[in-house]
Amino acid sequence: MECASNLRGGETSFKGVRLTVDTRLPAQVTPESAADSAGARGVDVRLMAEVRPAVTRYCRAHLGGAERAADLARAVCRTILAKAPATTDEGVLTAFVYRTVAAAVDAAEPGGLPVPLAQLPPAEREVLVLRVAVGLSLERTAAALGAAPEDVRRVQHHAMQLLRRAQPSTATARPRM
Repeated sequence: MECASNLRGGETSFKGVRLTVDTRLPAQVTPESAADSAGARGVDVRLMAEVRPAVTRYCRAHLGGAERAADLARAVCRTILAKAPATTDEGVLTAFVYRTVAAAVDAAEPGGLPVPLAQLPPAEREVLVLRVAVGLSLERTAAALGAAPEDVRRVQHHAMQLLRRAQPSTATARPRM
């Protein structure tokens, strides 16, 4: 898979496991063309019922402020309605939604990622955001990133280890009495 040139796109490896993050954005659309296209293709509103909360959580995790994240999430959902591939394959849809929202967040001004999370390598950061902030299952995270579930599990474990090492130890921070 080729590597995208943006803030979160990239490749990482850990103990022989390679994970590539591809966040290329499909063509943008206007709200009017999104509505026309959605009606013409008969896109099921259940898709939006499932996608919108995850898109909003992803935007909030990367951008901070609720209003700013909600605005971007609405725009991303319009793009998803207009450009979603005509398939029932959940993995394909998950990957499409992820690429769309990740590219939109990249295009937005920098936001409110917590410092320890912002310091993680790109792939580790994305796995944690998708698994913890968005709440995707291991399998759906793997589908979104185009990786095997075992690879996602290893990268998530490595990311958690990095965060633990970066956090000051509570044992040495408290004075003994």
